Amino acid sequence: MKTFLTTTLFVILSLAGNAQSLLDIATIQDIVVNERDYFNDVVELYRSDDPYLDINDIAMVYYGQAFLPEFKAGTDENERLLKEYSAANNYVEAYRTALKIMEYNPVSLNALFNLLISSKELGKSEEEYKSYATKYTAILDMIATYGNGRSGETAYKLITPDDQDYILYGKLGVKRVVSHELDTETLCNIVIIEPTAQVPTRRIYFDLKLYLESTAR
Repeated sequence: MKTFLTTTLFVILSLAGNAQSLLDIATIQDIVVNERDYFNDVVELYRSDDPYLDINDIAMVYYGQAFLPEFKAGTDENERLLKEYSAANNYVEAYRTALKIMEYNPVSLNALFNLLISSKELGKSEEEYKSYATKYTAILDMIATYGNGRSGETAYKLITPDDQDYILYGKLGVKRVVSHELDTETLCNIVIIEPTAQVPTRRIYFDLKLYLESTAR
């Protein structure tokens, strides 16, 4: 997976700019809890690859999942099975399982990544492949718009630890992860990497508070 992410998908992902936008998680939570119909409408527009969705809409769909009662990050049996099928290059089952995940978690990067691979391997249409690529790219670009990973204050904010690899290898083109640390002040996961020309820093910060809060509910 790491090789494919680094050599193929890195090409289709734009690099994040230096300026960081502010992410209003409280507003997203309020919309999910108190304006569910509106949230669901935006999710459906995202599913259909509506070209008029902006970065804030993508953020609402992605981060909003963490406030849904049915969100099961870290305990989803289908996500576990998908990893097994992916490791075994079982494209038929990976495709079937990823589609099932997308029914209730349309922002699963595990599902989208495996749909990218399996749809190609199984000869699905170019239109279908592009739909997965559009969603995958939009989510990674959005995450990189709201953080740059250089400190606890500007960490990449994620809804599941699984998404770290997609930022590291797919978005940043990292070659090798050396180790992990915990920032005891911000409770961010710090990934120590081998610096590259594209990513000269050694430490990449990931904010997993939303994940931790969702698993505690």
